Amino acid sequence: MQYTMFLTFASSLTTLTVCIVVGYIGRKALIFTDELNAGMSTILVKVALPCTIFVSMMRPFSYTLMMESLATFVISAVIYISGYFVGIILARIMGASDDEKRVWQFALIFANVAYIGFPIIQAVYGYEGLIYTTMAAASFNVLSFSLGVYLFKKRDTKIPVKTKLLPIIFSPPLTATYLGFIFFVTGLRLPYTIGSGVGLIGGMTTPLAMILIGSILAKSKPLDLINDARVLPVIFMRLLGIPLAAFFILQPFIQNSVMHGVIVILAAMPAAALTVIFAAQYKGDTVMASKVVALTCLLCLLTIPLISLVLQ
Repeated sequence: MQYTMFLTFASSLTTLTVCIVVGYIGRKALIFTDELNAGMSTILVKVALPCTIFVSMMRPFSYTLMMESLATFVISAVIYISGYFVGIILARIMGASDDEKRVWQFALIFANVAYIGFPIIQAVYGYEGLIYTTMAAASFNVLSFSLGVYLFKKRDTKIPVKTKLLPIIFSPPLTATYLGFIFFVTGLRLPYTIGSGVGLIGGMTTPLAMILIGSILAKSKPLDLINDARVLPVIFMRLLGIPLAAFFILQPFIQNSVMHGVIVILAAMPAAALTVIFAAQYKGDTVMASKVVALTCLLCLLTIPLISLVLQ
């Protein structure tokens, strides 16, 4: 199993790296600017990503898996939220600034479920695993565009809480999650031509996100990615600490090995690309965000096979 997982992830990483390199070269060639990056970030969050979320939930529904699916949703949410507290502890120990603290917390809460998790789970567990991955992704969507957005926007202390929360609750990504869940449960589907159009728009999400990461990375020197030892504990917890804790805690309680494996492997994914996108969208520390995302993407090529060995 670990060999298949390794090859699948290596293939996915190579594809994503091509997009990152395009963004990197484009920035060096002055094709991409700060203004263009801001525009791409807006398109991602408000247009392409909602379409991806909606399409990802167009899965055949089975009532026999309803309870396990709901359990996966809740367990995934608990794992995500645990990263929030780990981030607080690490930020205090490492003396992180407020902007760094937000990035570390977000990176430890949210793993790259959509862009990398889906293809790996599909290759290892097939269709059965995708059912649980969909619910984990739904939990990701709900929390990332509520708690995740709040992390980056909470600096606006003068804005009333109601004014902060309403745009988050009814944001395009969360609205797409609500609609997607209704379609998932009821079995409703858009007409083929319309659904294909929504899927086509959603297909922009991954390349745009990776190009944006590459463009942001180009603003710093390559050595800057590895000259900050403070990110090492964050990377360790993201790739090994959290998934290993999830494995040992959940093992006595989950009898379904596929469900257990999917939850643990998804917890071992690198930091979500949204870490960089949100940092750019809400004027956070994009350099730190790019470091964490890039390094976790590279190092998880080694850590995910290790996690698969533990599962066996």
